[in-house]
Amino acid sequence: MNQDHTIFDEEFEAFNTPRRRDLMPKWLVVYMWIIIFFGLFMICYAGWMVTFVGTGDALVSNSPDEAAYRVGNWIGAILPGILFVLMGELVRSERKLAIRFNWIVAILWVAVIMLMVFSKGIRGLLVGMFVPIFLPYWIGLFMIQRNWKKARGNE
Repeated sequence: MNQDHTIFDEEFEAFNTPRRRDLMPKWLVVYMWIIIFFGLFMICYAGWMVTFVGTGDALVSNSPDEAAYRVGNWIGAILPGILFVLMGELVRSERKLAIRFNWIVAILWVAVIMLMVFSKGIRGLLVGMFVPIFLPYWIGLFMIQRNWKKARGNE
């Protein structure tokens, strides 16, 4: 007698897709954690900068409005940290739109780099000094993008 019958139909078997976290290679998981910790470090540095950096800074002393300079400097330091944490955390939590969010950040970053190069010349490339760090991460996400959308995880 043939025992191939099951109580589950074919739709149940088709729904059993892999988790998104299982699609990522180990190096990409390590990279994701590095990006999260790097973002947290940048946020802590921004908090330290506001708390402990004195008013002896030459740029602050020459600025007509010291408070505006400090707030702008703090925002410029904390915003990338928040973006880096979000880039890694959305992937870690297996959100469906995590890879799309990373693409949006990459496109915005390239646009800012181009704007800085056009306005400041070659000095504007300093804004893009972290891009080589993120290129392998974005390439790894691009390789699993199609399967990421089909896999299950937190929506």
